[in-house]
Amino acid sequence: MRSLILTALLLSSFIHFGQDAPGRKLTAETKDHEYTGKAKIGFKAGFNRSHVKGHDLSGAKTGYIGGELYAGFFFDIGLSRSWSIENELLFSWTNDYHFIEIPVHLKYAFARKWSAFGGPKLDVIVDNDNDPFESGYQFRNFGVSAELGLQHNILRRFFAEIRYARSFTKQVTDLFLDIYDGKRNTFRAGVGIVF
Repeated sequence: MRSLILTALLLSSFIHFGQDAPGRKLTAETKDHEYTGKAKIGFKAGFNRSHVKGHDLSGAKTGYIGGELYAGFFFDIGLSRSWSIENELLFSWTNDYHFIEIPVHLKYAFARKWSAFGGPKLDVIVDNDNDPFESGYQFRNFGVSAELGLQHNILRRFFAEIRYARSFTKQVTDLFLDIYDGKRNTFRAGVGIVF
């Protein structure tokens, strides 16, 4: 009986010291440590407004504007109370071009329900250039973009986002649309869920 009481007292003391004591002031470093390494996984989807900008054979500016959908999964890992790194694997398309996109965002929570994020994005065109039906297209399969966005946490697990990406790579040539050396910029609005 005495050993059972001793074990219970020992466990309660560990629990007590593992928690914040009443009136104990947490420092910024302690608060940040609580968030470091915390990971969130989720799904997002939304509307994709793409603008492919290029030129025609005479050198005049030309392009394509279209609206499509995007969707994918994300993995967010906390660096501190306010900062995190978010990796994504997205699927989207523009006209006849299907993209797999891999953004890496540095995210900053600047208010209770608001975050801003930005970073580089790898754009991979997954269409088959050797397909005879696509003989009028010439793709550069890999492209690089920079992306900025805002996220608003609607509920604990649901959020909305807007984002803009600007391409640095001449990735699309479309002979049918008379677009040469096209760069693809996107504006997006979507929603997401944290699992």
